Amino acid sequence: MKLRRSFAAVAVLAVGIGVAACSSDPEPEATTPGTTTVSDQSWPRTVTDETGSVTIEQKPERIMSTSVTLTGSLLALDAPLIGTGAQRPSDVTDEKGLFTQWADIAAERGVETLYQGEPNVEKITAADPDLIFVSATGGDSALDQVDMLKQIAPVVVLRYDDKSWQDLSGQIAAAIGAEDQAEALVAKFDQQLDDAKSAMGTDKIAAANPVNVLAYNSPEESRIFTAESAQGILLERLGFSLAELPADINSADKGIMAGRKDVVPVGQENLPRALPGNTTFIVIGEAEDVDRFLADPTVQQTPSVEKKQVIALGKDSFRLDYYSASNLIDRVSNAVR
Repeated sequence: MKLRRSFAAVAVLAVGIGVAACSSDPEPEATTPGTTTVSDQSWPRTVTDETGSVTIEQKPERIMSTSVTLTGSLLALDAPLIGTGAQRPSDVTDEKGLFTQWADIAAERGVETLYQGEPNVEKITAADPDLIFVSATGGDSALDQVDMLKQIAPVVVLRYDDKSWQDLSGQIAAAIGAEDQAEALVAKFDQQLDDAKSAMGTDKIAAANPVNVLAYNSPEESRIFTAESAQGILLERLGFSLAELPADINSADKGIMAGRKDVVPVGQENLPRALPGNTTFIVIGEAEDVDRFLADPTVQQTPSVEKKQVIALGKDSFRLDYYSASNLIDRVSNAVR
């Protein structure tokens, strides 16, 4: 399958791994994050991350994640995760601030929530990790604390906002020696995706196309997800085609979202024209959000409302990891078949 082949490329190219050399050995060739080759399961190994290269002396047994987003990928790889940071509780988390799609799994495995929000270096130190993961970007980034964290254990800094969960899993797996688990995880996901596509059938998918992918807070505050978004990419793999936005909306000033290719903010005056598709998928949406959207006078003349083809993707559909992407597939498949 195409995605399995792409993961193989990630395993070879995503995060550089080599047998770590002694300090007197020549430096390895300079690489950018995600562009070196993978060796065998030898330790020590050196990985290339967003800050340069990191030497990991032995296979980690006590991993700490300072990024609640990276935590999901670590759990999916069955990593020896002992602790995680969390965000403030919200409608996409449990009471501890862990994402609902995997919070129960973290609890079953005894992963301790060490803090919410700003990293607590004292608690991380007390947990005695032998490897720490940090996000380079996002609201859960502890990049400013990396120098302090390096006094505790080796630190691997990764970005998650510019890659798929599959590519991110490949990078994490390369750092912890879980390449086989990552490949199996992607293969399992590919099979789920193929099964869902077959269950829906070409006729149902064709009737749904083209589709809009929308984050709908209110008529005044909406965002269209493009074919370059993680959600758009996944829906296209399921056989859906994203409706094309009018050129003037697509090229309008994005304000604080300037430079982003995955979303296009849309105001109330342009919302009807931004929804030309026969079906609308609502990101971070539940049944009540579908009802609210269907009752909105602003969008009454849009095709998806007229056809009543509006589908909620769930509260966990905003930030896709293995768990939330799997949930999204199930929701779409159950709604369309």
